[in-house]
Amino acid sequence: MENLFLTSLTTPEVRELFRQELQNYFENQNLPVTSKSEPPITTKQLCEFLGVTEPTIIRWRKKGKIPFMQIGSALRYDKEAVIKAISEKKKGGTQK
Repeated sequence: MENLFLTSLTTPEVRELFRQELQNYFENQNLPVTSKSEPPITTKQLCEFLGVTEPTIIRWRKKGKIPFMQIGSALRYDKEAVIKAISEKKKGGTQK
């Protein structure tokens, strides 16, 4: 059974209410803040940036030392998140 709501609100008013509710919902979620300044980079770009080889990046990724995202079959990296992960690993003092 469908819910039917009768209202005196106009379509633009309903859209604005919906937008405000979505904004409130997402503001109250503790979602990680991502950098909007730089798009994710490829494995090759990350290698060049860090000055390491591709097998090193692959090894770090498989061991969970660096974060990555998979978009379809493509792997991408958030440069800031990788830098943070590497510096946290160095502070821990344990290397495998």
